[in-house]
Amino acid sequence: ICSEGMATKLDVSLQPDILRSLCRVITEGGRYRGYKKDILTENLSERDNTVFVCPRCKGILRELCISTDGEQFCSCCKKEREQTHPNIHVNNMILCFKCYCPLISRGCDWLGTLGDCENHLDTCGYVQEMCKLKCGVVLQRNDHVTHEKENCVQRIVKCEHCEKNFKFCELTEHLDVCPKIKVLCELKCGLVMCRDKVAQHLEKECGQVEENCELGCGMKLTRDELRIHVTDNCVQRVVTCEHCDKNFKFCELTEHLDVCPKIKVLCELKCGLVMCRDKVAQHLEKECGQVEENCELGCGMKLTRDELRIHVTDNCVQRVVTCEHCDKNFKFCELTEHLDVCPKVEVSCKLKCGVVMCRDKVIEHIDRDCKEKEIECPFAKYKCVKLIKRQYLDTHLEEKETEHLKLKLDAIEDIVVKQSELIEKQNKTIADQGLMITKQNETITGQGDMVTKQNETITGQGRMIRKQNETIASQGDMIIKQNRKIETMSQEIGSLNKNAK
Repeated sequence: ICSEGMATKLDVSLQPDILRSLCRVITEGGRYRGYKKDILTENLSERDNTVFVCPRCKGILRELCISTDGEQFCSCCKKEREQTHPNIHVNNMILCFKCYCPLISRGCDWLGTLGDCENHLDTCGYVQEMCKLKCGVVLQRNDHVTHEKENCVQRIVKCEHCEKNFKFCELTEHLDVCPKIKVLCELKCGLVMCRDKVAQHLEKECGQVEENCELGCGMKLTRDELRIHVTDNCVQRVVTCEHCDKNFKFCELTEHLDVCPKIKVLCELKCGLVMCRDKVAQHLEKECGQVEENCELGCGMKLTRDELRIHVTDNCVQRVVTCEHCDKNFKFCELTEHLDVCPKVEVSCKLKCGVVMCRDKVIEHIDRDCKEKEIECPFAKYKCVKLIKRQYLDTHLEEKETEHLKLKLDAIEDIVVKQSELIEKQNKTIADQGLMITKQNETITGQGDMVTKQNETITGQGRMIRKQNETIASQGDMIIKQNRKIETMSQEIGSLNKNAK
């Protein structure tokens, strides 16, 4: 099978007789007879079947012969020694029948006559033939050019590496030995080179070839590893101490670092400072914050130098601090006692109204402003005895407005009642005096000689009565004025309540 899968190997070569089989009937025994009916463009009618179809091979008559008894059949279908004669007119008619190429199923669109069909097959591109390069593949004539250029195993190709010509079937064997083909180093160093350069590469260049360390440490490594080894890993390499700049073998460096005076070390008291080893003693004597000393303020504490710097400014009970309220200075141990009495410290109101003020303003605040202070109702003089917190006074006046008016009216009524009782007493006195006058008049009638005196007395009493009547009239006027005052006070109460609201 060729690489395109379009052709099939055959055991026999393509002969002209095989081409004829494409348009003719093959009978038993492999003989080619009449034309195939299925290549005609139109189906034969029943009459045409009796006229143009060979009764022996069942194909369309080819080179029509007529036997002595009148039977029509193909010239190739006649029996041995059978006497026949041709029918040229019918033969010409048959050769003019329209037909398709027998290879129409493969894509050939040829259309012609039965007489031209066999000639067409000599040039038809859909006929299968053996490859001319003798690779053994049979394929359509149309595919020969592509096959011979691209797919035939016998085609000549050029090696892309050494540019020599070979049959395609021999190319794979050549590539296994081609000196110019690119190959990877056999030691897997990753380098790609021509095959004829491999020996030289392994001798001089390949980094995967093993050699002994040139510094004499005894290690055997690849060339690539040795390049790193002699500069970075060999114990015999010379290195410079990064602290004192002196040279040592790497195997001696660790011992040197244990005593190098210029190496940076941490303070042994763990203060966090890094210094050269030869500066440690001076650091411990004068600078290290972890050395312990006594507090200079005399509180008795013994702390490290770092702790003492914070202690004398922030923690020592003997340090001097300033009261943030009154700006006076005290020892820290005395500050708490001072804050309990400091007049400038801010405190909350004792009655828990939420106001914060200086301690010396508390009494004034409670007397004048505190909302939680209980005060008398403004109508206390009218017998409203309830004590109200200052913040609820307006609400109290609003809620008790009617009750307050009633209390005030009750007070006015009490005044009026007292005035009325006073008038009644005066009226009773006048009535008693009138009775007395009546008795006196009776006495005067009974005592004629005392009439004159009694008349004088009555005249004086009449004057007294007039004065009393005048007094009563003035008291009536006074009551009228008091009623007007009551009305005025009622109006004032109403305006006060409005203002309170």
